[in-house]
Amino acid sequence: MNKLKKKKVTMKDIAEKLNISINAVSLALNDKDGVSEKTKAEVIRIANELGYLKVSSSNNKDKSKNICILIESRYFRDVYFYSKVIIGIENEARKNDYVIIVSLLDKYTFEVPTCITNKKVDGILIVGAINDNYLEKILKYNIPVVLVDHASFKLPTDAILTQNFFGSYKATNYLLEKGHKKIGFFGEIDLTLSFKERWLGYSECMRRFYNYDDKTINKLFKYSIIKDVEKYVFKKDYKKISEMILSLEELPTAFICSNDDAALTLFNSLNSLGIRVPDDISIIGFDDIELCSLVNPNLTTMRIEKELMGQKAVKRLLWRMENRNAHIEHIKLDVKLIERGTVKSLNDRL
Repeated sequence: MNKLKKKKVTMKDIAEKLNISINAVSLALNDKDGVSEKTKAEVIRIANELGYLKVSSSNNKDKSKNICILIESRYFRDVYFYSKVIIGIENEARKNDYVIIVSLLDKYTFEVPTCITNKKVDGILIVGAINDNYLEKILKYNIPVVLVDHASFKLPTDAILTQNFFGSYKATNYLLEKGHKKIGFFGEIDLTLSFKERWLGYSECMRRFYNYDDKTINKLFKYSIIKDVEKYVFKKDYKKISEMILSLEELPTAFICSNDDAALTLFNSLNSLGIRVPDDISIIGFDDIELCSLVNPNLTTMRIEKELMGQKAVKRLLWRMENRNAHIEHIKLDVKLIERGTVKSLNDRL
C-alpha cells in the first residue's frame, strides 16, 4: 500500500481504472454536474484506494498546495486538445506535490470560485480564452495567475502560447512550395488570439509571396471564410458550411485552417459537395489531434505539444509564486509540420 501511495497517481490512472474519461473523473472529484452520483462515488473510492486524494496539512500555514484550473465548459469537454493540456498540468502538479482543483467558468455570470475568494489555492491556471473583465476580477485577489493558450494585451499576465504566427506562416509556405497560389483561410479569426495569429501568419506569407501588392488582401478574402463560421464548426453543420464554400467568388486550390476541428469539418463539407481532398482542394489543419489520423486521407497539420503546454504552465506558475515582482513573459512553444495525405503537389501540372 505504501508503494502505491509513493507513485504519482493522476486522473488518467483513475479514468483507466474505471474505463471512463478524464473529464468525467475531474467532474466527479470536484462534485460537478455531468456525472451520476454512482460514478462520483466510484471515482472517490478509486482515488482514495490509489492514494490520489490527500488531506492538506494544518501545519502548513503558508501554502495550501492547491492549484486551481479555471476553464470554460466548452474547452473542458474538448477531449482531443484541452484534455491533453490538463493531463500535462496534472502530471507536473503531482510531481511537485500540488493538488489540482478544476472550476468550470460561466462566461455570462463571471462568478469567482470560492476556492479563490477564500484564498484556498496558491496559484491559478486559466485554460483557454477568457474575457479581460473576468481576468481583471481574478487578478484582484493577488494570487499568481498563468494563462494557457491565451494572452491578454490589456492586463499583464504570464502566458503559455504556441508559435501560431510562425506555424501558420510555415504551413502556408509549404503549400506555396507545393505549387499552390490560390490559398484561402478557413476559420473564425476573431474568436481567439490563436486564430487571429494564425490568420496573420498566413496573410503575411501570402503578402510576401505577392510582393506586398495592394491587391493581395482582396485575393485573400476572395478565397477565405473567416467570419461567423465557428458555430457551424462546433455543430458540425456541413450543410451550412457547404453553402459558405459555394458562396465564395472563386474556390482556392488549398485551405489553411484555424485548427484541426475546423479542418475536419471543412473536409467533410467538401466531400458532401463532391469536392475531393486533396485531388481538388488541399487542406492543412493546426493542433494535431488524434482524429487527424482517423480520416482518409490522414490530415496534414501543425503539431502542438499539448501535454508540454500544460507542464510549462505549471512550471511557470510555480516560478511566479516565488518571483511575484519579476517581469511578465509570454512563452511560446514551437510547432512542427506533420505531413500526411491532405496536400497535393501542383508542381507536376503542365
